[in-house]
Amino acid sequence: MSKQEKIKVSAGEDLLAFIPHIVGYWPENSVVCIGMAGKALRATMRLDLPEGGPADLDHFADVAAGQLGTDERADGSLVAIFGGPDWSDPEDFAHREVFDTLRAALAREGLPVRDAWYVGRDHWRSINCGNPVCCPWPGHSNSKITGSLVSAELVFRGSSVEDSPRQRVPAMTAVRDPEQSAKVARAAEPFLAPLGAHGTAENQLVVTLGAWERALAHWPEQPDTVMTGYLVASLGNTAVRDAVLVSLSATPEMSLAGVLGTGYLQPDVPEPVVPQHWYGSSQAAGYDIAILDESDAAIDAAAGLFSDALLGGSAGEHRPALAPNWTRMDQAEELVLHLAGSVDGEAKAPLLCVLGWIQWCRGRGTWAGAYFVESQKFVPEYRLAQLLDRLLQVGFVAAWAKDQQTAWPGYRRQVEAA
Repeated sequence: MSKQEKIKVSAGEDLLAFIPHIVGYWPENSVVCIGMAGKALRATMRLDLPEGGPADLDHFADVAAGQLGTDERADGSLVAIFGGPDWSDPEDFAHREVFDTLRAALAREGLPVRDAWYVGRDHWRSINCGNPVCCPWPGHSNSKITGSLVSAELVFRGSSVEDSPRQRVPAMTAVRDPEQSAKVARAAEPFLAPLGAHGTAENQLVVTLGAWERALAHWPEQPDTVMTGYLVASLGNTAVRDAVLVSLSATPEMSLAGVLGTGYLQPDVPEPVVPQHWYGSSQAAGYDIAILDESDAAIDAAAGLFSDALLGGSAGEHRPALAPNWTRMDQAEELVLHLAGSVDGEAKAPLLCVLGWIQWCRGRGTWAGAYFVESQKFVPEYRLAQLLDRLLQVGFVAAWAKDQQTAWPGYRRQVEAA
């Protein structure tokens, strides 16, 4: 089968086999909605099953339909509910109200549900078909999904189904070498107080953004122990952390101008703290960060872009959201994963939050939420993780993820591979 050839999905088990490969794991207590344009599958969205009353249910359905409805090419939808127990009693479908409310909301968005399935612990079945001949009770064995030709073809193409993000995030970010982690903590200690107090002084922020830029440019070469400690310590200052986030999505120069435009940039300090061998060696060469255009118009524009980037490209009504540099963001994820696995304790919280923010910008809410929860295990109610998690809960989707022109290309590659 050629790389360009599409996989044809015809039976229910084929479509259901497609879902865990696109999501990356077997969904649990979830609703998965897939947009359709004619017979072509479009965007896939996974949401936790709602647990509240009618008001929460209506909100859930409106959020789901609204998100799927941002795809202007979609003209229909498919729904799969991944619940717990099998649906054994024809007269008692535990998620009937969820499905009916969601179907009505999707219809209002011009995305009528063309087919729907319920997947239990061991069996799956059509939601709309009660004929015991083609849809026996409690349904078909889930082995028909995992053993389908579509599942086999996806595996052949290199796709895999792994544990859920809630299980994988702690394992992916666990300390790899406790002895090395202790060395990093000792290396970070001298930087914590000065970066916390004066991290947004202009000459200090220039060094910090330059250090991050060097680490990113040299990746996958791992930063040494002192540089690792410096990068970790820099995120202890929340304004610096925000500047780093924006720098990872665009350029350090734009980030520095944005900090000036938002009023956080402070006057120079007499002597900024720097990583080992930063000055007087080749380490700092080529990483001199400066504001390229200090005109009022340029600084105002940078301030707007800075704020937009922090909110996942959330531009105002009269200006488009500019796409981030996804190549930088993907590389930054690898670097920050390495840093997160190098430290323990409170220093881990901002790193996990940064990783969650990257996933949120990609539109991968489940991954983002897992990182935000993990972040707050190390610092309870870590402010940015808490705020972004609340945005997730109310259905706020990063603007970058809602527009195909700015969306993460990694998702498109996943869909194309499937």
